[in-house]
Amino acid sequence: MNKIAIILIILYNVFVICSILYIKKLKNNLKTYKSYNESLSTLYDDVKSFKHDFNNIIYTIGGFIKTNDTENLKNYYNSISKDLEQLNNLSILNPNIINNSGVYNLLTAKYEKANSCNVTINLECFLNFNEIKFSIYELSRILGILIDNAIEAASTTQEKQVNILFRNSFKNHTQVIKIENTYQNKNIDKSKIFEKGISEKENHLGMGLWKVNQIIKKNKNVKLITNIEEKFFVQQIEIYY
Repeated sequence: MNKIAIILIILYNVFVICSILYIKKLKNNLKTYKSYNESLSTLYDDVKSFKHDFNNIIYTIGGFIKTNDTENLKNYYNSISKDLEQLNNLSILNPNIINNSGVYNLLTAKYEKANSCNVTINLECFLNFNEIKFSIYELSRILGILIDNAIEAASTTQEKQVNILFRNSFKNHTQVIKIENTYQNKNIDKSKIFEKGISEKENHLGMGLWKVNQIIKKNKNVKLITNIEEKFFVQQIEIYY
């Protein structure tokens, strides 16, 4: 086989590999755009519905004011605030803010899961995922487990609330991910929840938090802090750089 034939074969193989990688990238982009379009569609419908009801909302508020019914006005205001919080959360589900398509798709899926369980997710993101000092693959596995647990625990409570925060702590040279949820069992034993086979959920093997612990142990610059507060069960990931 002459040199020209060898060069042509190499070029052909390079072309094939580049084509495959490009197609994979296109597929990932399409998935991201599809999830984003679904988020935008939901946001548009909610805004449209809120705008349609705006006059009715004003009339109702006016009725409470005219009759000096402060108690019902307060309750009505709280209901409106919850709807506005949901709209704000949906607006954050944006690939320009959550600038990693894998994490973006994961959070979109978890938002939909929470919605189906009547759980409210409050999401704040002040983190550039392109600068995160941790494997996105391993981070996604941890996030998936922790958010699933948070949604399932919150769904059994009256408040049904999950808060997720991504931020930098420049003072401590850490990237912080905080997941907190309302919870019902006030007798949780922090020393046992990461043991293999431990689970409060029926028909579960208790592998989730054990797996999280295994991943954390492999990474010297990553720490997981668990706190049990009066209202919230808190899991905080700290990534040191």
